[in-house]
Amino acid sequence: MDLIKRKGDPSSGLTDDNRNKEDLSETIEEMREKLVKLVQEKGISDSEVVVLSQRLDEYLVQFQIRMSEKFSK
Repeated sequence: MDLIKRKGDPSSGLTDDNRNKEDLSETIEEMREKLVKLVQEKGISDSEVVVLSQRLDEYLVQFQIRMSEKFSK
């Protein structure tokens, strides 16, 4: 699942960086919900579950990096 690209409203006051964080956060939530359903359907050790879990981990790390960059400025 790739990051969701949304066109922001210029009047919203959101910067591209803020929109990217919002998109990443939404993607993480969607992946988490899908993972929960997949675990219920296939079990925790199914290969599809493991792959999705690993991809979700990667997105979480990206989000943590972006948040730490925000607070280190």
